[in-house]
Amino acid sequence: MWIELIPQALAAGTGANASVVGAGAEGDGLTGLLSFLTSHLPGWIGGIVILVVFFGLAKVISQRAKEKIISSKGEDAPENILVLVERLSKIGVMAVGIIIAGAVNGLNVATMIGAISLGIGFALKDIIGNMISSIVMLAQNRIRIGDFVKVGDILGTIMSIDTRVTIIQAMDGSQVIVPNQAMLNQVLISYTTNPFRRIQLDISVYYEADLALVTSLVKGVVDKHPDVVPKPASNVIVSEFDDSGIGLTIFFWIESKKPWQQIRTNVAYRVNKALNEAGIEMPYPIRTLKIDEDDRAFLKTMDSLKKGIVPEVAKNPTPETLRHVAEVSESDPTIPEKLFEEKPLEPQPDLETAPSIEVFKEREYAAANPGGPGVPPPTHI
Repeated sequence: MWIELIPQALAAGTGANASVVGAGAEGDGLTGLLSFLTSHLPGWIGGIVILVVFFGLAKVISQRAKEKIISSKGEDAPENILVLVERLSKIGVMAVGIIIAGAVNGLNVATMIGAISLGIGFALKDIIGNMISSIVMLAQNRIRIGDFVKVGDILGTIMSIDTRVTIIQAMDGSQVIVPNQAMLNQVLISYTTNPFRRIQLDISVYYEADLALVTSLVKGVVDKHPDVVPKPASNVIVSEFDDSGIGLTIFFWIESKKPWQQIRTNVAYRVNKALNEAGIEMPYPIRTLKIDEDDRAFLKTMDSLKKGIVPEVAKNPTPETLRHVAEVSESDPTIPEKLFEEKPLEPQPDLETAPSIEVFKEREYAAANPGGPGVPPPTHI
């Protein structure tokens, strides 16, 4: 608003004569601007003081609100509710402080709120969206701090829900920062919303094993584990018949807050120990091999070596043998070299001296009719 008054302050020093524009008019304009700033400076200082006071008041009120909730509900007070109350208290107190500071300086509250809302709507759209998403998550109390969740490919524990982002500690110890809007827009799987969590464990036994004995033995081992809850009850089912044995799947339930990976490993250890003590082995992969004649000969040689029988070793030929082979090879028939010699080409008759077609026909006819006339009958085409 003070920007609009600057031209008026500059025009205040201008005389009635519009043609007189000089150093005097410029000095009167600066005087008007300084008087405007001096007159409004107390209001601006008062507004800044009001904002500082309300900022400290917001921290005090939010802290008192948290302490009141903790005193009423004790240590069982949900952390989501505490964060939500603290955040809403600060926002509310600071909003009142901004309105009072603007009113002290003569600003129209409705106009100020409209202008701020319009500017924030365009410039801080994502920030406001994430802030509202955090308030929604804390208010619904479906996503709580400390929950073990899966968002997209991220699997971990929610450490905090801030104004703009949610901090998730992954299973490898790294911290993943997820925008609050993504927490609401993506599919989120919570493993701790339900007080109990089901764990699955797959095992396999030979086809010769007694399934009734195996299932009762495994179920008894699982039910005796101290971290496995009695209800919902555990279950052992036959899941598949694979190449090497019968697959069994074990289902049991534990409390969601407990370390499920350690419990699952401990249950697997106890099941394996019980099966070994009962003489029930887990099968190895079975493969069928087809062996040809060369492989059989190789296996026969290896079997002979295992029995201590050394197979015959090929002997090197003696000089007499080599000499005899050389003499025999000299007496072998050789291929005549004339077969590989090129024959000279016979001279071709000249076309002018070559016999005519009539002569060839007479020769053919004479060969076909040895006792007949020497001239064949004429042919008509």
